[in-house]
Amino acid sequence: MQNECMKLLLPLIATLFFNCKNETQQASFSQPGLSIVNDIFPQNSWQYFLQHLPVVNAPILDYTGKPIANQSKHVAVINYDVGKSDLQQCADALIRLRAEYLFAQKKFSEIGFHFCSGQYYSWDMFCKGIKPVAKGNNVTFVNSNITHAQTHESLRSYLDIVYAYASTISLCKELKPTNDFEIGTVIIKPGSPGHTCIIIDEAVNKAGEKLYKLAEGYMPAQSIYILCNPYDENISPWYKLNEGKIVTASYDFTNYQLKKFE
Repeated sequence: MQNECMKLLLPLIATLFFNCKNETQQASFSQPGLSIVNDIFPQNSWQYFLQHLPVVNAPILDYTGKPIANQSKHVAVINYDVGKSDLQQCADALIRLRAEYLFAQKKFSEIGFHFCSGQYYSWDMFCKGIKPVAKGNNVTFVNSNITHAQTHESLRSYLDIVYAYASTISLCKELKPTNDFEIGTVIIKPGSPGHTCIIIDEAVNKAGEKLYKLAEGYMPAQSIYILCNPYDENISPWYKLNEGKIVTASYDFTNYQLKKFE
């Protein structure tokens, strides 16, 4: 959930929660009878990026570095840091994924997101020293005269600012509508609180049915993770998604919207 407006995981911690031979290896979700929709997207595409996220077998950690109480809702963690503040929650997790993709593609000028107050704040603005200042329910921008290089470190500093001012509400307004379940589709219920998750992979079973893998963040700020499917363990972590109510390992989506970044 989003409270509106991890460093790299230690192998020693991971072994306390997962019985695996090498917790730093990428998790594998191949299953008999499933055909993964793979190798059909260009390597520079958003879909390919989501399919090849740095996934590890590890516990979900909160922003203090401690394992959260509920370790039963996920099958793996996406190996991005959480930060040291309670900021990177559900909408922020999707913002993080999108920003990491654009950074990897060196599309620096495209990194930018809207605040709940409506203003657009880009990484370019941050690097030029422009900072947001909250005044009541509004946000103004001031020149701090402190510039930043376009490094991943400064991207993370920028994102923490975005997290403080963005939410499921602002993200929902920013995204484009879609009617399709496919890689990149965002399932979002805007609100205070609201929640969101994103489809990061797709497969087809022997019956020709499409199955989907979901990733999300949560509150308090914690690792971005891949959801398990406790309602159909035979296909977990895959989900069958259709119009109507969507129930995941962590949230019941009703009155949600389907959106996409591109």
